[in-house]
Amino acid sequence: MPNNTPDRIRTLCRKRIAALPANSQKSLASLENPVVVIVQRNLASGRFERLARVAKSKTKSTHRPPSPLSLADYIDRVLFHVSREKERIDALERGDAAAWTRLRELLARRALNICRRYRKGAALAQALDFADETCLTIFDRLYPYDVSFEAWATTILKNLILGRYTRSTDAMDRNASPDSLDAPRISGGESIGPLSDLIADRLSDLPFERIENQTMLVAMIERLHSRDQRRVIVHTYFEELDDAAIARRLGRSKQAVYNLRQRALVNLKEIWVEIAAQEKEGEKH
Repeated sequence: MPNNTPDRIRTLCRKRIAALPANSQKSLASLENPVVVIVQRNLASGRFERLARVAKSKTKSTHRPPSPLSLADYIDRVLFHVSREKERIDALERGDAAAWTRLRELLARRALNICRRYRKGAALAQALDFADETCLTIFDRLYPYDVSFEAWATTILKNLILGRYTRSTDAMDRNASPDSLDAPRISGGESIGPLSDLIADRLSDLPFERIENQTMLVAMIERLHSRDQRRVIVHTYFEELDDAAIARRLGRSKQAVYNLRQRALVNLKEIWVEIAAQEKEGEKH
């Protein structure tokens, strides 16, 4: 991307900020330099290009034309997440004990839910170990600011747990299918299949276990036409909520939540199939 120089990124950043309401401009003006550095870094790492490939895929279920992710749109996304997450990230980088404690507690709760799908009777001590390991990994990585921090951190946590419970030589650790992103979960008395099992093209060479493709998954969710479908998927698979809790949040019935999730999974599957086809076609050239 030869035209994506720091000066061009800065110019686009200023234009995007200038297009916002006056009160937002004032609060975001100080974020210009960090956003330029983050966007340049994500361009250099290939992260933007991966997300752009996802955005370019057409959503068949809504018959929408391809919608490429422009650099300006990506800057908007980074601006949004920088404005929401920078205070927390700055606190973590300073070594703020309270910020790290809050993160550890969040990850421990999510780790316990995930661990119990793989091993009955998983203890809090195990969840805390995974939370601590995830915190160490986060400490050594650069948050990309193009997805929510909690979704990014939870993805790292899930990958660590998968590495233990789906690849362990101990048979007791292998309760779940090794090619699942998550084990099936129960919501409202009915089993909900693992998200990767419901979406991923089994013939593709793009495993959902990799962090990069978790980013693709988040981008695919963002492409869902229905806001409620997006919310149901995030609440179910990222926040680990059951249907009753999701129904309360959305002000809908449990049956409506179930229907929204089923439609969303069909749409996500179609998006994923297109992405896999594009990846395979690209490998031929």
